Amino acid sequence: MEHQDLLQTFAEVAVAFAGFSAVVSIFDRRAADDDPRVRHYRVRVMVEYSICVSIFAFVPYLLNAVFASEAVAWRMASALLAVFWSAIGLSARHRARRIFERSAFAVAPAFSAVATPLGFCWAAILFLNAAGIPLRSPGASYIVGLFFPLLQSTLYFLRIVVHGDPLQRPTT
Repeated sequence: MEHQDLLQTFAEVAVAFAGFSAVVSIFDRRAADDDPRVRHYRVRVMVEYSICVSIFAFVPYLLNAVFASEAVAWRMASALLAVFWSAIGLSARHRARRIFERSAFAVAPAFSAVATPLGFCWAAILFLNAAGIPLRSPGASYIVGLFFPLLQSTLYFLRIVVHGDPLQRPTT
Protein backbone atom coordinates (compact mmCIF):
# COMPACT_ATOMS: atom_id res chain seq x y z
CA MET A 1 0.00 0.00 0.00
CA GLU A 2 1.19 3.49 -0.87
CA HIS A 3 2.64 5.61 1.99
CA GLN A 4 2.89 2.64 4.36
CA ASP A 5 6.08 3.85 6.07
CA LEU A 6 4.79 7.38 6.54
CA LEU A 7 1.55 6.18 8.14
CA GLN A 8 3.50 3.97 10.53
CA THR A 9 5.77 6.91 11.45
CA PHE A 10 2.73 9.11 12.11
CA ALA A 11 1.33 6.47 14.46
CA GLU A 12 4.64 6.07 16.30
CA VAL A 13 5.10 9.82 16.78
CA ALA A 14 1.52 10.23 18.02
CA VAL A 15 1.91 7.42 20.55
CA ALA A 16 5.20 8.91 21.75
CA PHE A 17 3.54 12.33 22.24
CA ALA A 18 0.67 10.83 24.22
CA GLY A 19 2.94 8.73 26.42
CA PHE A 20 5.51 11.40 27.11
CA SER A 21 2.92 14.09 27.81
CA ALA A 22 1.25 11.77 30.32
CA VAL A 23 4.56 11.40 32.14
CA VAL A 24 5.19 15.16 32.02
CA SER A 25 1.71 15.94 33.33
CA ILE A 26 2.17 13.52 36.24
CA PHE A 27 5.45 15.08 37.33
CA ASP A 28 4.49 18.65 36.42
CA ARG A 29 5.41 21.16 39.14
CA ARG A 30 4.12 24.43 37.76
CA ALA A 31 3.30 27.53 39.71
CA ALA A 32 0.33 27.44 42.04
CA ASP A 33 -1.42 30.14 40.01
CA ASP A 34 -1.70 27.88 36.95
CA ASP A 35 -5.27 26.82 36.33
CA PRO A 36 -5.46 23.00 36.55
CA ARG A 37 -8.51 22.97 34.23
CA VAL A 38 -6.40 24.54 31.49
CA ARG A 39 -3.59 22.01 31.94
CA HIS A 40 -6.10 19.15 31.99
CA TYR A 41 -7.73 20.45 28.81
CA ARG A 42 -4.39 20.68 26.99
CA VAL A 43 -3.31 17.19 27.98
CA ARG A 44 -6.71 15.75 27.08
CA VAL A 45 -6.84 17.39 23.65
CA MET A 46 -3.25 16.40 22.89
CA VAL A 47 -3.99 12.78 23.81
CA GLU A 48 -7.25 12.79 21.81
CA TYR A 49 -5.47 14.10 18.72
CA SER A 50 -2.64 11.60 19.18
CA ILE A 51 -5.09 8.72 19.49
CA CYS A 52 -6.90 10.00 16.38
CA VAL A 53 -3.65 9.93 14.41
CA SER A 54 -2.67 6.51 15.76
CA ILE A 55 -5.99 4.91 14.89
CA PHE A 56 -6.40 6.55 11.52
CA ALA A 57 -2.86 5.64 10.48
CA PHE A 58 -4.11 2.04 10.31
CA VAL A 59 -7.63 2.56 8.94
CA PRO A 60 -6.52 2.50 5.27
CA TYR A 61 -4.85 -0.89 5.84
CA LEU A 62 -8.00 -2.34 7.35
CA LEU A 63 -10.19 -0.97 4.58
CA ASN A 64 -7.73 -2.19 1.94
CA ALA A 65 -7.96 -5.68 3.43
CA VAL A 66 -11.74 -5.59 3.05
CA PHE A 67 -11.94 -3.89 -0.33
CA ALA A 68 -9.97 -4.92 -3.41
CA SER A 69 -9.27 -1.39 -4.57
CA GLU A 70 -6.64 0.69 -2.79
CA ALA A 71 -8.25 3.89 -4.10
CA VAL A 72 -11.58 2.93 -2.51
CA ALA A 73 -9.83 2.28 0.79
CA TRP A 74 -8.17 5.71 0.71
CA ARG A 75 -11.44 7.43 -0.14
CA MET A 76 -13.39 5.64 2.59
CA ALA A 77 -10.64 6.33 5.13
CA SER A 78 -10.73 10.01 4.12
CA ALA A 79 -14.48 10.17 4.68
CA LEU A 80 -14.17 8.54 8.10
CA LEU A 81 -11.28 10.77 9.16
CA ALA A 82 -13.05 13.92 7.92
CA VAL A 83 -16.19 13.14 9.93
CA PHE A 84 -14.25 12.09 13.03
CA TRP A 85 -11.81 15.01 12.80
CA SER A 86 -14.65 17.51 12.40
CA ALA A 87 -16.46 16.08 15.43
CA ILE A 88 -13.40 15.94 17.68
CA GLY A 89 -12.26 19.41 16.60
CA LEU A 90 -15.65 20.99 17.27
CA SER A 91 -15.86 19.20 20.62
CA ALA A 92 -12.41 20.47 21.64
CA ARG A 93 -13.32 24.00 20.59
CA HIS A 94 -16.53 23.87 22.62
CA ARG A 95 -14.66 22.62 25.71
CA ALA A 96 -12.01 25.33 25.25
CA ARG A 97 -14.64 28.06 25.21
CA ARG A 98 -16.16 26.78 28.46
CA ILE A 99 -12.78 26.48 30.19
CA PHE A 100 -11.11 29.62 28.95
CA GLU A 101 -14.17 31.82 29.62
CA ARG A 102 -13.93 30.95 33.34
CA SER A 103 -10.15 31.05 33.57
CA ALA A 104 -7.53 33.71 33.99
CA PHE A 105 -5.92 32.17 30.90
CA ALA A 106 -6.87 33.17 27.39
CA VAL A 107 -6.11 31.59 24.06
CA ALA A 108 -4.04 33.78 21.80
CA PRO A 109 -6.32 35.26 19.11
CA ALA A 110 -3.70 34.63 16.40
CA PHE A 111 -3.57 30.93 17.27
CA SER A 112 -7.36 30.58 17.12
CA ALA A 113 -7.57 32.68 13.96
CA VAL A 114 -5.12 30.35 12.20
CA ALA A 115 -5.99 26.95 13.69
CA THR A 116 -9.75 27.03 13.07
CA PRO A 117 -9.68 27.86 9.33
CA LEU A 118 -6.81 25.41 8.80
CA GLY A 119 -8.85 22.69 10.48
CA PHE A 120 -11.75 23.34 8.13
CA CYS A 121 -9.39 23.36 5.12
CA TRP A 122 -7.96 20.00 6.14
CA ALA A 123 -11.44 18.56 6.59
CA ALA A 124 -12.39 19.91 3.14
CA ILE A 125 -9.33 18.21 1.60
CA LEU A 126 -10.45 14.93 3.16
CA PHE A 127 -14.07 15.35 2.01
CA LEU A 128 -12.88 16.16 -1.52
CA ASN A 129 -10.66 13.08 -1.47
CA ALA A 130 -13.63 10.99 -0.33
CA ALA A 131 -15.65 12.40 -3.22
CA GLY A 132 -12.96 11.31 -5.68
CA ILE A 133 -11.20 14.68 -6.10
CA PRO A 134 -7.75 14.11 -4.58
CA LEU A 135 -4.93 16.66 -4.48
CA ARG A 136 -2.38 14.45 -6.23
CA SER A 137 -3.41 10.93 -5.34
CA PRO A 138 -5.93 9.51 -2.87
CA GLY A 139 -3.11 8.35 -0.60
CA ALA A 140 -1.32 11.70 -0.67
CA SER A 141 -4.54 13.56 0.14
CA TYR A 142 -5.15 11.25 3.09
CA ILE A 143 -1.61 11.84 4.37
CA VAL A 144 -2.15 15.60 4.14
CA GLY A 145 -5.44 15.19 6.01
CA LEU A 146 -3.84 13.07 8.73
CA PHE A 147 -0.99 15.53 9.13
CA PHE A 148 -3.20 18.24 10.66
CA PRO A 149 -4.21 16.28 13.79
CA LEU A 150 -0.53 15.35 14.18
CA LEU A 151 0.43 19.03 13.86
CA GLN A 152 -2.19 20.02 16.44
CA SER A 153 -0.99 17.27 18.74
CA THR A 154 2.58 18.54 18.33
CA LEU A 155 1.56 22.08 19.28
CA TYR A 156 -0.28 20.88 22.38
CA PHE A 157 2.67 18.63 23.25
CA LEU A 158 5.00 21.64 23.10
CA ARG A 159 2.60 23.67 25.24
CA ILE A 160 2.58 20.91 27.86
CA VAL A 161 6.33 20.37 27.92
CA VAL A 162 7.54 23.97 27.69
CA HIS A 163 7.21 25.82 30.98
CA GLY A 164 5.32 28.97 30.16
CA ASP A 165 3.02 29.30 27.22
CA PRO A 166 4.24 31.14 24.14
CA LEU A 167 0.82 30.88 22.46
CA GLN A 168 -1.07 32.43 25.35
CA ARG A 169 -1.60 36.14 25.65
CA PRO A 170 -1.19 37.65 29.12
CA THR A 171 -4.38 38.65 30.89
CA THR A 172 -4.54 41.82 32.93
